[in-house]
Amino acid sequence: MKEYLKKGLPLSQLKTFISSLYEPPQDVIDALFNALFDGVGKEFLKQVMKKKKYLVAATQEEGSQMHLLNSIGSFCGKSGNKEAAKEVAQVLMALYDEDIVEEEFVLEWYQRGPSGVDKSSHVWKNVKPFVVWLQSVEFESEEED
Repeated sequence: MKEYLKKGLPLSQLKTFISSLYEPPQDVIDALFNALFDGVGKEFLKQVMKKKKYLVAATQEEGSQMHLLNSIGSFCGKSGNKEAAKEVAQVLMALYDEDIVEEEFVLEWYQRGPSGVDKSSHVWKNVKPFVVWLQSVEFESEEED
């Protein structure tokens, strides 16, 4: 995946490349996410926003938003990636604001629990305020209906 990204090919070709892979979709999104953000700790949010077009291209298929959320949780939950974990809520908020991940998927992801991440981890603690905010926004919009 890193080699493919280094070529700097158009996003349409990235979509074609991703759909041609035989690996499970979660593995593909994990590989893309790690290729894009390997070594990023501080300024995780800045890097995500800089490379968001790749995330948009990779999250067009059904279920891909959940795979992206799992990748974010795994990436931030890796030992030694506490700097990225500190920014995880801001990253999720930015992806939500940019319509890359939808509210329902974030809430479902949080309720299911992290894949490979302890619910008492920094990632989960840092995500909780964003999830609480999302739930309050959802509740307010239901009341208005």
